[in-house]
Amino acid sequence: MPDVSRGAGNLPSELTSFVGRRRELAETRRLLASARLVTLTGVGGVGKTRLALRAAADVRRAFPDGVWFVPLAELRDPALLAHTIATTLGLTDEAGAQVGGLAEYLEDQRVLLVLDNCEHVLDACAVLVAKLLSATSSVRVLATSRQLLRADGEQVLVVPPLPVPSEGEPAVEAVTLFAERAAAVVPGFTVDASNRDTIVRICRRLDGIPLALELAAVRLRVLSVEQLLQRLDDRFRLLTDGSRTAPDRQQTLEAAIAWSYDLCSRAEQAVWSAVSVFAGGFDLEAAEAVCAAVGIGPDEVLDLIAAMVDKSILVRRDGTFGRAAWYGMLETVREYGHVQLVRSGRENAVRGRQVEHCARLARRYHTESFGPHQLDWVGRMRREQPNIRVALEHCVSGGPEGACRAAEITGPLWDYWFAGGYVREGYRWLRASLAQEVARDTPAHALALQGAAFVAAQIGDEEPARAMLAELRELADALDDDNLRAGWAQCAGMGSMFLGRLDRGRELMEQALDGFLRTGDEMQACNTRILLAAALFFLDDPEGLVVAEAALAQCEEHQAGWSRAYALWAVAINTWRRGDHRRASALLREAIAMRQPDRTQLAFTLTALAWCAGAAGEHERAAGLLGASSAVWRISGAGVAETGPYRQFDEECEARARDALGDDGYTRAFAATSGFDVDEAIAYALAEKPGGPRAPRRGRQSSPGGLTRREREIAELVADGLSNKQIAGRLVIAQRTAETHVENILTKLGFTSRAQIAAWLAEQRAAPGDGT
Repeated sequence: MPDVSRGAGNLPSELTSFVGRRRELAETRRLLASARLVTLTGVGGVGKTRLALRAAADVRRAFPDGVWFVPLAELRDPALLAHTIATTLGLTDEAGAQVGGLAEYLEDQRVLLVLDNCEHVLDACAVLVAKLLSATSSVRVLATSRQLLRADGEQVLVVPPLPVPSEGEPAVEAVTLFAERAAAVVPGFTVDASNRDTIVRICRRLDGIPLALELAAVRLRVLSVEQLLQRLDDRFRLLTDGSRTAPDRQQTLEAAIAWSYDLCSRAEQAVWSAVSVFAGGFDLEAAEAVCAAVGIGPDEVLDLIAAMVDKSILVRRDGTFGRAAWYGMLETVREYGHVQLVRSGRENAVRGRQVEHCARLARRYHTESFGPHQLDWVGRMRREQPNIRVALEHCVSGGPEGACRAAEITGPLWDYWFAGGYVREGYRWLRASLAQEVARDTPAHALALQGAAFVAAQIGDEEPARAMLAELRELADALDDDNLRAGWAQCAGMGSMFLGRLDRGRELMEQALDGFLRTGDEMQACNTRILLAAALFFLDDPEGLVVAEAALAQCEEHQAGWSRAYALWAVAINTWRRGDHRRASALLREAIAMRQPDRTQLAFTLTALAWCAGAAGEHERAAGLLGASSAVWRISGAGVAETGPYRQFDEECEARARDALGDDGYTRAFAATSGFDVDEAIAYALAEKPGGPRAPRRGRQSSPGGLTRREREIAELVADGLSNKQIAGRLVIAQRTAETHVENILTKLGFTSRAQIAAWLAEQRAAPGDGT
């Protein structure tokens, strides 16, 4: 066996700059110090090889017998693996080309082997490494692979995409890489105030994947950054001009992802394409539902999902709600899967399964949510919101039959649109699912109609509300459905109350309560008690407190958290009306501290807390709470605050505060809080002292994600489904201004769609300690 020069190695020189990765480099060095096999894994093009080479160079001194780079991408015959490593080490005789010969040669050497791109000879790599490490004492292996080796002692580091900055964040690695590669093809190219936002959006659209960023930068030879961004909708066609000296799999973005796709089994490829329909991630139950459309049985899905996690195609996240794991894909990976789904001709079948899955979830929500898991159900549906939106878009674009299917989702979820904070969006989906001329006498249509009528009354859409109530009454009689009759009475009674016809509202609400109690609909009986307690409050009837406390007791019996927040409000306003503003304030703060995602409930509660502050003589705080409530009412999309009964109490509270503070003092106190986002409004409301703590300081970083207060407010409206034109009308700003704000939000959060904004907000609201 030849004498190979000790202290040697063959690490290639870096031809381009190495950007960032400080954390990953430090972690790789730490793992190599304690483990003999370290695998860097991640999606194609994420930079595993560059990271491995830099880490190997950093630890070279610890391996006096050499650091050897063994590229395996072109190896097609697993039987030649040992021979390939031996050749790299300079061993030319036949003995060295066998595992035993390698082990004998390396037995006393301190060597680091960098095995690059192991995924397509995975089994051979796992077996060889296990044998080699067991036969030697000082050899270490640093492997890169899109799939885990699963060899004994393996330590794994998942290599993420490069971070993309939000405003004010120091982590700018993706932008730095793009800028440096762009400067190589466009001399003098720099990132400045005129192009930074566009470049950040490009980096976000490409998921911070280094290969994608490098391919995109090359296109600046012929495109401006603005043109490049516009053309990224077809990223696989655009990013096709890689280095001629790079491996084939790195010549184009599509080739990089296709390399992973080709390494998958046919069943894994089918799963990849099927789950690409999920816009916001998915759980195992959802995957099982859609994979049936591509010939994958439910009992096969778990193992296939596990394999795809191992291959870095899917990323597993802990479930935010309940105990179910949640899976996601980089947008680039998801888009590739969707292209394959379309080519397969199975897209409609998969989307049909997705609709059925969403309808099943909606039915379960409707039947199971009034109980100890109510908040979990609200959280689960909020997590599913992007997928519900995609399913409904598919339905309503499918003509009358599709609209009927949409009603199977929107109807059972009608109160979720409040609970989840999507009132306006939910109303549009409800209306869209009713916009067909067939199957109007089905239970699904009836439930959607009831929900739409309820929401219409809440947001003040009077003419459609009247028309829907008339249809609902006819349909209840046609179906001889007592629960629908109670639903009609509830909606009609609420509408009468909002219009100031309080006696009629009370009469109808009592009729509704009697009906729901007879049909055993606990959820709607509770809702009706809360509405009836409000009507009795306006009538100054002491019975209101009795009814409200019955609603609260019902919520506590069923451990229904979201409903309990409304019941606390009902008890509080009736308690306040009886003169006990201290207890009322405590109840309201308890409801606010629950940090529900329901903006309408929060707005109700903030308004009532303002009345309590006014009654206690805390007029500056009352003015501030009225300002904060006006901001949350605006975000919520509900129009209840503009109705006569509520406006009367607001005006009385305002008048007392103006008398005490003067017009200028009142205006200042109101204006100081009227631009609050939800977090700030909650923080202000929970302050127990009249003047403090003050609301959070105004600043560009007052909200998560680097959003300003105004941007957070607009993000809330985007999540609620409003168009730029509707946002402009709601906030009384120019449509172009609204468009600019939305673009800034997308840039700061690194998103490409309004659906992603909604999903992000759902996560923010669900995070522990988050105030939304």
